[in-house]
Amino acid sequence: MNKYHFFYLIWLLPFYFLLMSLYQGLIYRGINYTYNSGASYVSDVLDFDVKQIAAQTSGYVVLTFQTDDGETIEEQLSLSVQMAQSIMNTDRIPVRYQPDSFREIVIVSTYDLQRNVIRINLVVTFIGFVATAIIGYFTTRFARRKIRDGEDEMIIERLDNDNTED
Repeated sequence: MNKYHFFYLIWLLPFYFLLMSLYQGLIYRGINYTYNSGASYVSDVLDFDVKQIAAQTSGYVVLTFQTDDGETIEEQLSLSVQMAQSIMNTDRIPVRYQPDSFREIVIVSTYDLQRNVIRINLVVTFIGFVATAIIGYFTTRFARRKIRDGEDEMIIERLDNDNTED
């Protein structure tokens, strides 16, 4: 097997970006569906934490509420810094709940911010998909040519006169 066959693995990158775009699309559709058709509840905050590791900051919140059916829902949601700041000093948070959605719980106060973040993620993953697909196309052309024609033989030839005396 020729070493140029490994160049075809470049297509894993556009595939990854395509899957990430689909995932972000499902999340976007899920939060819209939950927000528009979900039942409104006020949840209690059981735990809230914001962590900073190196240059990254993230957090989580554990929410609990009781549905109209009497079922108690307890869920841990991850939060970005911007979302955490908007609910930081709150003991009770309004949420929307739709059990058959891709995203069952949406925090009402962070809904607009979450939608904007997902839109940005969709744009970035789409740009990544297009860029890596273009790179994959040219890499595939190069690999196909090298497999078909073989490698160029490199000949090193000395062009200067060697008049040095030992």
